[in-house]
Formats: sequence, structure tokens, C-alpha cells
Amino acid sequence: MTYIIKTTRKEEKFINAYFEAVAFTERDQRKYGMLCDVWEREQIIECLAFIAYCRCYLSDDNIEQAGHDFWLSRNRHGAGFCDRDSTSYKEHIRDSLQRKAEQFGEIDVYYDEVTE
Repeated sequence: MTYIIKTTRKEEKFINAYFEAVAFTERDQRKYGMLCDVWEREQIIECLAFIAYCRCYLSDDNIEQAGHDFWLSRNRHGAGFCDRDSTSYKEHIRDSLQRKAEQFGEIDVYYDEVTE
């Protein structure tokens, strides 16, 4: 049986921003090839799980920032939710999002093998 999950526009913005942050932090690793399809799919699922937790805290104004912040926070880049001021998230929400992102744990990026 095949299941198809249709994402909302808000979820798409979050997911796209998440992968932009991946590309930014991994820019020196591109020589390894394209992202592994399985890894990419798992990241989309984790993004959707994170959004399910915090949907009520995210607005159209901060959804893309949240996608970036989720990647940065979960991987402890020293930036992310913890680095934002109250213009992005209220303090208690920012702290809650940071803790939740960290609970997802750090993740390594996996690439398809480069064939030459």
C-alpha cells in the first residue's frame, strides 16, 4: 500500500527553509553528491513531526525562520531558536522550541555515492 502525505503551504515553507539551512551548513560537503533520498525523506517526516508539536506557535511571519532554526538548533550550531529575539518568537516559546528541537537530536547528512 502506498501512502501520500499532502503538505500544506506552511509546511512546505518550513521544509524548504530547513533544507536551505542544511545546504548552508553543509556547503563544503557538496562534493559528495546529492542528498540521499532516504535521508531526505526522513528529514521531511521529522520536520512534519516538529511542526505537529509547535504549529500553534508558528505564524506565517516566522515559519521560514523556524525551518532554519530547527536545523540549526537540533544540530547545536550555536544559533537557531536560542539566538532569536522577541521579534521572531516570544521568550518562553523560543525556549520551548529550542528544547524540542534538541530532543530530535543531532543528525549527520547522508549523500548518494558519487559515480564518476
